[in-house]
Amino acid sequence: MTPERKATMISARLPASLVARVDFIAKNTEGDIRSRSAALQAALEHWLPAQERTLEKRLEELGAPSKKVR
Repeated sequence: MTPERKATMISARLPASLVARVDFIAKNTEGDIRSRSAALQAALEHWLPAQERTLEKRLEELGAPSKKVR
């Protein structure tokens, strides 16, 4: 198991049904996803690249420079 890195903590309000789904995945998945935080991090890391590409394309169309955060 990889030790968790120190990270900035955020607080988010989520629907109970979503939290239940995340808990189910965290409890029943073999591998690196062993906690709610790991499950949410994996989901965000999967979702963000497409969102960033879309935003970068839109900024290019508008002629605004893209400031990469990554």
